[in-house]
Amino acid sequence: MTKCMKCGVYIADNTDKCPLCQQVVAPVELSSDNHQGTEWVFEQHNDVPDKCVNDTDSAAKRADSTASHDNGTRYPDVKGASRKYRLLENIILFLSIVGQIVLTTVDYMTDNEINWSFIVLLVVIYANVTLRLAIVGRNGYIFKIVSTFVFTVLFLEGIDLLTGASGWALTFVFPSAILAMVLATIILMIVNIRNWQSYMMMQLFLVLMSVIAMILVAVKVIWFPYLAMGAMGASLFLFLGTLIIGDKRARTELKRRFHI
Repeated sequence: MTKCMKCGVYIADNTDKCPLCQQVVAPVELSSDNHQGTEWVFEQHNDVPDKCVNDTDSAAKRADSTASHDNGTRYPDVKGASRKYRLLENIILFLSIVGQIVLTTVDYMTDNEINWSFIVLLVVIYANVTLRLAIVGRNGYIFKIVSTFVFTVLFLEGIDLLTGASGWALTFVFPSAILAMVLATIILMIVNIRNWQSYMMMQLFLVLMSVIAMILVAVKVIWFPYLAMGAMGASLFLFLGTLIIGDKRARTELKRRFHI
């Protein structure tokens, strides 16, 4: 048995580090009182059949063997895994920067104007942001879904502007993304039925995005209004339905979110 002098806890496992503070532990011996108590516990099992005793002894030997092979690493190395992910992110970022510089140089030297390299730049930025924020990020899954929605719409709008600015991104992609988010919200609420009220902020976000889409329809930026109207109706009906059917629980969630 070992003891962590910093935390003051005793550790029965075969490890040389404290699982709480990662400090080196010191070996200690059991006191006479604890030793007597241990003997008393073992004496309670003297009438156990021999087969059970043998099975217990063999299991204990296997556990000791496994512990000796683990060499004190039976606890998950969370920091080590985080460092590996961080290293992978940095390597991908470095390769992206180097590749973008090379492609921009090639584009400039061949066509004497920078055009398609900007599209590659958008792809590189989108890939790195998605990797860091939505895939390996430590934020909640709701934040990851919303951030992926925003960056996807911005990415496709940038592609639209670089390829002629015909308006297809805002006209079709933006409302379609809102409708997809509405459907995803409904599915998440069904799956997590016990905590359905936690998705009300996402619903408010979708209503806000739908209002922006309708404003773009009013100023003739979106030239096909039916998708935007459908997105507005779907997001608004979802929020109102949750607020009315959810009753007090829904109102309490909104008060808690807005500190009313």
